[in-house]
Amino acid sequence: MIATLNKSKTTLTINRQEFKLALGKIGEGIDKQIASLKKAKQSYDPAEMAREVIAEANIFEAIIEGFNEAEETSLKLADITNLEAAQEWIDEFLERYSDI
Repeated sequence: MIATLNKSKTTLTINRQEFKLALGKIGEGIDKQIASLKKAKQSYDPAEMAREVIAEANIFEAIIEGFNEAEETSLKLADITNLEAAQEWIDEFLERYSDI
């Protein structure tokens, strides 16, 4: 599970391993797009592609929405206990594409 809901159903904690696994899957998709663009000899900006995918995914919003629907809660982004750490994991992911 990508996040754990506390017993009182008032906070979520993002699970590092599962979250990074999900980011890895997103990265695989980006890598395939890059390979296709290279093959077609089209220009691309890998860092911009990664930022767009992350922005469009609205990862944290999707996690909150999923828990709210499944658990009948009304959690908000502020209810993710390790949001700063999870944002750092996304920043690490994006940095990988800045170095290409």
